[in-house]
Amino acid sequence: MNSELLKELSNADSVASVEDEVRSILYRELAKYSDEVFSDRLGSIIFHKKGTSPNPLKIMFCAHIDEVGFMVRHISDIGFVYVVALGSVLNKSKEMQMVRITTQDGKKVEGLLNVTKDSNGNVKEMYVDIGVDSADEVAAEYRYQTVGISWTNSYKIVTAEEARQIQDKVIAGKAMDDRTGCYVMIEAMKRIHGNVENDIYFVGTSSEEVGVRGGKTATHLIDPDIVFALDVANNPELVKNYTNHRLIGKGPMIVHYDKTLSPNKKLIKYVKELASKHGIPYQSDMFGGGGTDAGNAHLEKGGRLALVLGIPLRYCHGSYSFVHSDDLESLTQLVNCLIDHLTYQDYQNFINFIGG
Repeated sequence: MNSELLKELSNADSVASVEDEVRSILYRELAKYSDEVFSDRLGSIIFHKKGTSPNPLKIMFCAHIDEVGFMVRHISDIGFVYVVALGSVLNKSKEMQMVRITTQDGKKVEGLLNVTKDSNGNVKEMYVDIGVDSADEVAAEYRYQTVGISWTNSYKIVTAEEARQIQDKVIAGKAMDDRTGCYVMIEAMKRIHGNVENDIYFVGTSSEEVGVRGGKTATHLIDPDIVFALDVANNPELVKNYTNHRLIGKGPMIVHYDKTLSPNKKLIKYVKELASKHGIPYQSDMFGGGGTDAGNAHLEKGGRLALVLGIPLRYCHGSYSFVHSDDLESLTQLVNCLIDHLTYQDYQNFINFIGG
C-alpha cells in the first residue's frame, strides 16, 4: 500500500466548493494515465480512459473530494472567529479541537475550536480562538505576521490533525471520508494495463458533504450507463456480530440500500459473484440513513444503474478516522475486476425489466 499517498490525501484541506488541494493531487497522479481530463462547472474533476469496443459501456467510478469542515460567519470584538459547519461534523469533534483556517491567499492559521451550549447541553455556537484579543488583530498584521482572517476571504476550516500509521495496517487521519475513495480511484487507474473495452471515467466529485451535488452534475455531463460510488460508512458499534457489517479489515461493503438508493438487484448479484470468484472479501451492508453520490446520479436523464461500494471506517466525520489497508486493497481489486469483466451483454441483462 502507498501509505504516503493516503496520508497526503488525508492531510489536504478541501471543503465543499474549495477543493483545489485534493483536485491537484488527483490531477498529478492520474492525468498521465488518462486520454482526456475535464471538469464539470462545480469543480468535479473527470479522468477518462477511452474504450476500444465498438459498443462500449460507459462506466463511472466516483469519490468525493470535499470533507466536512467549517466556514467563517462572524468575527467577535474579542477576536473569536465564529463558524458554521459544512456537513455533519460529529459534535464530539467540535470541542477543544485544533483547526486550520485557510485564507484566500493560501495562508494556514491554526486555532482552537470550541463551543457554547444551550440549557440542554446541545451545541449552540462554535468559535475558533486563534490566540488574539480583538477583531482588528484577527484581520490585520499581528506579531509580525499577517493573520488576514475575515468572513469574506477565509474559505476553509478543517481539523488540524496529521495522518499517521497507528498499527501495521491501520492508518488514522482526518477526512478519510472520502480520501480513501480517492485513493482507491488512483490505485485502480494506475493498475489498468493496456487498452480497455469500455469507456472508464474516474471522477473526483465536488460538494458531496453539502447535498451530494457533484455526483449529479458529473453524471449529467458524462451520461454513464453504470455509476459506482466509492464512499465510506462508519462502524456504528465496536462489536463483531450480526449487527455490524462494517468491520475494518474484513473487506469493502456492497451496499444494498440507503435512503436515496435501492440498487438494481441483478447488478448487486453480479458484483458479489465477481468478488467471490476472484477471492475478494466483502461485507453486505445497508445504510439506515444518509446517502452518497450514487443517490443523485441514478436519477439523471431517465435513470441509470448505480451502486455504492463502501469502505468501512471507525469514527467517520470525526477529527480522526481509522481505515484498514486490506479494505483499500480489496476494493481496488474489485474496481479493476469490474473494469476487466463488465460487458455490454451484462448490462443488457441488468436492465431487461420487460423480459424478466
